[in-house]
Amino acid sequence: MVVLAACSSAKLLTPGQSDVDRVTGKYPGYNLAELNQGKVLFEQTCSRCHHLKDPASRDEEKWKEIVPVMIGKLNKKEGKEVIDGKQQESILRYLVTMSSAPKPGK
Repeated sequence: MVVLAACSSAKLLTPGQSDVDRVTGKYPGYNLAELNQGKVLFEQTCSRCHHLKDPASRDEEKWKEIVPVMIGKLNKKEGKEVIDGKQQESILRYLVTMSSAPKPGK
């Protein structure tokens, strides 16, 4: 049981309107449905190859480096475009938004 707990993915926060409001200057017109779609894509896509990382474990600049590389690796591994540019941007926006989310209880 302890081994399973150690190997589990990060517990992802459920995005809320306050998260969208926090990045409205960065992503004008961004909405909660788009943020949640980015979360779903992140969960479905990134868990195919490894455990999910907590979005807060990296800052915006690091996510901007990591996401294109990881999507490129996935697409190459699959031999086709599994995630397109629009979906990649959705994942990136989710990670950037949630990387600055306040921690629960703080």
